[in-house]
Amino acid sequence: MNAAEAKAILQDASGTDEPAVLPKSVLHELTVADVPDYVHIQVGQVKDNVIHLDWEGFLFKDDTHIHGEAEYVWTRKYWYAPIGLEHYLDLVRRAVEVRARDHGDVELTQYDDDGAYIHLAFTISCNETNLAKAYLHIHRICRELEGTAESVTDHIGKQLADVAGRLSGWGSESLDTLVDAVEKASSPDQRGRSLEELVSRLFESVPGFTVTSRIRTATEEIDISVLNDSPDPRFRRESAILLAECKNWSAKCGKDELVLFKEKLANRSGRCSLGFLVSWNGFARTVTKELLRGSREQMLVVPITGKEIRTAVLNGNFLHILIASWENVVNT
Repeated sequence: MNAAEAKAILQDASGTDEPAVLPKSVLHELTVADVPDYVHIQVGQVKDNVIHLDWEGFLFKDDTHIHGEAEYVWTRKYWYAPIGLEHYLDLVRRAVEVRARDHGDVELTQYDDDGAYIHLAFTISCNETNLAKAYLHIHRICRELEGTAESVTDHIGKQLADVAGRLSGWGSESLDTLVDAVEKASSPDQRGRSLEELVSRLFESVPGFTVTSRIRTATEEIDISVLNDSPDPRFRRESAILLAECKNWSAKCGKDELVLFKEKLANRSGRCSLGFLVSWNGFARTVTKELLRGSREQMLVVPITGKEIRTAVLNGNFLHILIASWENVVNT
């Protein structure tokens, strides 16, 4: 999308209740003069008639500057973090109140809890007239306000993972034994659990990576959440949270699984830009085509095969495998 197309979208939204959806890439070409009065701007893209937001909130014009309103309308039904939704958003709300008192550049506008949904909203004042600069400023403040809640979530997640690991005998088997179990276990559940532990322990071996949660779903899919504090320059620039999913199927992993995994990354409130999809028996050709189709997106999925996992166990250098796989996707 170019600036002329973006301005046309802004004008079309004037006088309606519908927000104008603009990609982040075009914001630097727009200023407050291009925004009609009373028009709300959501940052994201429309794909297949579905809006994929980069940020849960909207930009709006206030006299001569661009401001923002962060909005969280979240439901307990789809909340999977280690702390409760009400606890998480209460910490954000308290951070907003403290910043409002100390800096005066945010204002709490709504906090409602009906037992199923929680609606939290606050406005962020900004002196920027360029949309890109305003968005970066507003997004940074939101991340700072969510920082305490995220730290608590990571801490509790790590504690729960450690307790669960001790109860299930996590860490009692060698990596070589886990490789054998992944290949020879008598049931799909045993193979899945062995691969979960194997991949989690490999991520734990990487400097700066901390596995904070392991989630088993009804379909035996495995999510591994990793707190990223890596000193490696490639991963240091990635998101604070990384996600890994393991597939120990008899068949190769296909395009549909990749698309579903990307949706899981997108559902991490904008905090996950990198994910590792581990398929013990490799990937179908459709995965390579899908990776090429999404090569311009900020979100990155790195495929890792069972062969590469075996090599990491044999050589004792999982970081080398991650870097090589990451570079292969980026440079394809």
